[in-house]
Parts: sequence; C-alpha cells; structure tokens
Amino acid sequence: MTGFSDPFVDPAVHARIQAELDAVERDQGVRILLAVESGSRGWRFPSQDSDYDVRFLYMRPLAAYLTVTEQRDVIERPVDAVFDVNGWDLRKAFQLALRSNAVLIEWLCSPVRYREVGPAAARLLDFARASVDLTGIAYHYDRQARRMFNDVLAAETPRLKTYCYALRSALALRWVRDRRETPPMELPALLAGLSLSPEITDEIATLVARKLPSTERAATVRLPVLDRLIGDILAQPVPAMPREHRREVGRRADDLFAELVLDHHHASIPSRA
Repeated sequence: MTGFSDPFVDPAVHARIQAELDAVERDQGVRILLAVESGSRGWRFPSQDSDYDVRFLYMRPLAAYLTVTEQRDVIERPVDAVFDVNGWDLRKAFQLALRSNAVLIEWLCSPVRYREVGPAAARLLDFARASVDLTGIAYHYDRQARRMFNDVLAAETPRLKTYCYALRSALALRWVRDRRETPPMELPALLAGLSLSPEITDEIATLVARKLPSTERAATVRLPVLDRLIGDILAQPVPAMPREHRREVGRRADDLFAELVLDHHHASIPSRA
C-alpha cells in the first residue's frame, strides 16, 4: 500500500506487516481483501509497548466454496512480541455478520487499514450495519465494559490501559443507546458523536495523554470523574431494540456472498491502493 501514514504505526513495522500479509497469501493460496488494526492502535490510545493486532479477511479460490467437506476458515500466524496476526475467511465473516458480531464490525470500520482490495469489505460493512441486531451489540459492549470496570474497581491503582478499555466500551454502549446505530471503533469518533460535559472530555484527554507515552503496565490513582461516567452508563439497563426478520437477513447474506465470490473470480480486482 503506497502513501500509508499513521501516527501510531511505525513505518518499518508497516513494511513488515505488508511482508507478513504477502506471506499469508503465498503460503495459504488466498487473496487478502482487508487487513486492519484491531487493538489499541485502532482505538487511538496505544501504549509505547503495545503490540500490533493485525486482522484480515481473505477469500480462497472458487473451488473451496464448492466442496461438501468443511475447510478451516481461520488463518493464524505465530505470535511474537510485536505481531499478533490472524484472519477469517469471507464466508466466516458473513456468518458472524448474521450474528451481529461486534468485533467483525470493528474490523470493518477500523481507521488503520493496512490493505484493502476490491469492494467486498465495504459491502459487507454496509450489510452488517443495515441488518444488525443493536440489542446484541449493546450487550456486547455492556459485558466488555463491566469486565474492565470491575478490574478498575478491584485495584487500588488500576492500569491506565484498563481504564481506557472500560471507557471505550462504556461510550460505545452509550452510543448504541443514544444514536440507535453501531458505534465507531475509535475513541475520538465516540467523543465527537456523544454529548459529554467539558469536565469529562478534559479528563478523558488527560487519561489518553498519560497513556500514550507509558507502558502497558503503567497505573494511576482512581479517577472519580470517569468512575462516575462509566458507573452511570452501566447502571442503565441494556435497551431492547427492534431487529429485522432473520430469515430475510440470511437470504440477503447468501445473495451478497455469492455475488462477491463470483465477481472475485470472474473479474479482475483493482490493484492495491
């Protein structure tokens, strides 16, 4: 990918990521359609020693989708101190979209895009958003925020990382409640789309500014302003929101998946941007 620039991605590491993605395609005989950052770099608050959580969607040759026997639908590369690289087959991604998987939606809208080829990822995101079960998304972020916030409450000096994780999930939950749509992945976009007091936004800005130059283990005293914010969000019940008839959603998923697979093999995919 030419012209890539991101303040949280080292150019030398970016080159290594591209080489790793090329190796996946060569070793596995697949085409990577989308590769993104899924962790704190995508959330826009990495620590100095954060690793790179690279996630990708891929497509196999057409014959792989015409077999009776099931094939493995996950590719996992060896994890080291810098990289955690793995990906899902496009069919698995569609199956997760049918279950309104919040992690998949985050991948699809990540602000850090290492590679994107063809329209498949964008069209899958449009489908996922249009057919999403928002109640399920809300439960996902509610559980995530509670788990992280419980860790904050249990610690005399909680980690900055834990505070940030609890905060992002709580704000994503509030986004679903307030706006009745899937939330953005990154913290700045959440802040821009929610109505928060200057006291809260200032406290969040201070927290992130402290985390960026710190390590993953850096800790803090308790932050009452953020404790109240997260606690107030979690005190409200998860909202029940209407959902589309799942049979109709499944039919549309089948049609779109077949279209994308056939287009991939019957027409040339644009070169990488």
